[in-house]
Amino acid sequence: MRQMTKGWVYKFFASVIILFLMLLSSCIILKPATENVEISLYVSEYNSGPAVDDANVELIKDGRVVDTKRTSDGKVRFSVKLYSGPYLLRISKNGHAKTTIKILNIHSPLVLNTTLRKTKLLPSEQNQNEMNILFDIYTSKNKVSKLLFDGNSIYNIFGLSYIYISAQSTTSNFPVSFMYAKLGNPPGAEYLASPRLFAESNVLEGELDLTPFSGKVYLFIDAYDVNDNRYEVVVPLTVTKLTDLKVNPYVVEADQPAVFAYNLNTTTKYYSTQDSSMPNQSKSSTNLYVKLSWKRWSESMQKSKTDEPDGYVIYKSYDGIKYEKLTVVSSKQDTYYDTSDIKPGSRVWYAIASKYGGIEGPKVFLGSVEPLPMIEITDVSPLDGATNVSLSPTFSWKISGVEKYEGKIKYLYDIWIYDLTVNSGIFHYPIVDVPYFTSDSSIVTINMSSYAWKDLPDAKLQPGKPYEWAPELIAVMWNDNENNSLSLSVNCDYNFKISPVVIAPEKYYLFVTGNK
Repeated sequence: MRQMTKGWVYKFFASVIILFLMLLSSCIILKPATENVEISLYVSEYNSGPAVDDANVELIKDGRVVDTKRTSDGKVRFSVKLYSGPYLLRISKNGHAKTTIKILNIHSPLVLNTTLRKTKLLPSEQNQNEMNILFDIYTSKNKVSKLLFDGNSIYNIFGLSYIYISAQSTTSNFPVSFMYAKLGNPPGAEYLASPRLFAESNVLEGELDLTPFSGKVYLFIDAYDVNDNRYEVVVPLTVTKLTDLKVNPYVVEADQPAVFAYNLNTTTKYYSTQDSSMPNQSKSSTNLYVKLSWKRWSESMQKSKTDEPDGYVIYKSYDGIKYEKLTVVSSKQDTYYDTSDIKPGSRVWYAIASKYGGIEGPKVFLGSVEPLPMIEITDVSPLDGATNVSLSPTFSWKISGVEKYEGKIKYLYDIWIYDLTVNSGIFHYPIVDVPYFTSDSSIVTINMSSYAWKDLPDAKLQPGKPYEWAPELIAVMWNDNENNSLSLSVNCDYNFKISPVVIAPEKYYLFVTGNK
């Protein structure tokens, strides 16, 4: 009797386990196919560049166009059913290269920040190039164990700290110039988007850190050809990891300031390696992005009494009330660059939270910033081509474009003079104790006789000689302490004083001195 009872107990528990596995299996297979989810698309000319309006965006399913929209402020949105992929997004506009995005499936809302550049080599009507990306995902760099997707084209990843990507792009016409891969959000450019994989070829391999990620996440793999056509594959992943529910979360400490807006007057395109000798190249004049800054757990005052997070979740808001998840970054990072949907004069808010697997710590306000418009100079004196200029002239100009911010901003500037006699290469600048001049006034006046100048005896120029001059720093800064932010508009910064990149003056002014 005792033996029968024991056997019955075994059978009972075996039946329970089988029933549980059947229910679990049914939960995995039966997806909520009736639930709708959004694909949000933001199209810019290049990363951190201006939005591309009136671009044609086609949503394609099984080779058939199921919806077509045109970008407004660079944006379009499509509503699709969960797990209803694969889809193809085809983006086009006259004068531009083509962008194609292949979405293997949709398991959660998808935000796509993409580019549609002007063609480099051939105009759009001759720009024919079929592109594709083949890839494999491995559990380690020795490439012994390859991950396979399930029936919904989703890669389920359990307990891994990283994955190893091996990808190759193919084309029919133009060769591939470079490839990118990134987890969580589309790969940005250079230091604006690290960490991500990058290769200047059609083959891309390397590790991607899974530590900050859990739950549903997307992997993005991109290729650009030499005519700036873009092809992207969006791969859905589900990352599962064990999480200790008894965590003491790190309440992220914001830097002071923590939010920096940069509006830079430069043709440097952080998402590309453009060559100025190429025809039909985009010449848009500004780059605009926001840098966020915080203290890592390892550098905080809470290190001894809180647990180290897996990563940080960054949130963004356009009204200071409703915040949406922007991205997830590694616990090793203490900065993030946001290049998506940033406009001069439009304030954006940011928050951050520590992350422990599927658990988040308290959401902390980092700050908000209103990016400044691009500035320019007018009323320049002496003008280009001026003659009989004084040996001790007064240089002047006006900085315009930010009049509505008067009383909040500071004007930053510097000046250099170049001696053009037989290409001597001699230059002069005022010798002062500060790295650059700062003023509350938009009208700048620099009297040469008021300063000592480098390699210029008696602060006087020589008679009857040609010189060139330029303000080699023209910038405006808004230190918004109330919102823990700093906003910069930089017209030029040739000597790397405040800009993260060197920006040459748009014009040098030639003049010839007189005798007095």
